[in-house]
Amino acid sequence: MIPIHIEKHTLRVFAIDPEKAKREETPEFRAAKHRLKEDGHYRCYICGSTEESQVHHRIYHMFANLVDFEKLKEFCEEWDVYGYGKLLKHSPITTIDDIRNMMVLCQDHHTGTSDETGGSTGIHNLPLGEFMMQKLALPGCNPIPQDGESFEEAMERVRQHQKREEEDNE
Repeated sequence: MIPIHIEKHTLRVFAIDPEKAKREETPEFRAAKHRLKEDGHYRCYICGSTEESQVHHRIYHMFANLVDFEKLKEFCEEWDVYGYGKLLKHSPITTIDDIRNMMVLCQDHHTGTSDETGGSTGIHNLPLGEFMMQKLALPGCNPIPQDGESFEEAMERVRQHQKREEEDNE
């Protein structure tokens, strides 16, 4: 068995942020936020918190002028976070602010706040696999250090969970 250790990756992401009009909250975005609240989805998709809820564009707003809306619709039907992809299957997506492109996240899981880990709990800072493990990990075994938690504390938390699993399997 490979001993527990910290995986550290340095990512450099290059993307063209195209010219666009100044970003303003659109009526579609306001309607999407209102509907998410009405339908009981105004809680963090990762941890369930209702504190500091923010609506995240799964395909970033900066790409609004570049996105193929038919491909975005297909993506939103495949990864149908709240069921709107299926519900609105026969309606085209014509704006990046469509509710099917939205995900509610708390501050920690949107842009992140941890000083030691450089805000690396948020979707804007983590590769998708690591980001989603914050939702999919066994209870107590989230491998991503959370706000205010050091790498060593997170490693010990995961180590303790593994010890309990090993004891249960004996």
